[in-house]
Amino acid sequence: MRVQPTKKDKGLTLTITVTAYDNGMVEVDGIPINAAPSYDQADGWLGAAEVAVATIGEFRRQAAKRKATQQQG
Repeated sequence: MRVQPTKKDKGLTLTITVTAYDNGMVEVDGIPINAAPSYDQADGWLGAAEVAVATIGEFRRQAAKRKATQQQG
């Protein structure tokens, strides 16, 4: 997960990297989601979705906190 300010610092950009390997492994931001040796693709994709949703939820909280901080000062 990478969070960066926009070019003119008017907001935040979240980048989540999901990688699907030919052997069935799925990883999010370099962290394997499903386990070897028999990578279950369904578990990998469902796990990746859970991680992405949790990450977006945290990102929303960070964005709201940033907005509140900017409005105060």
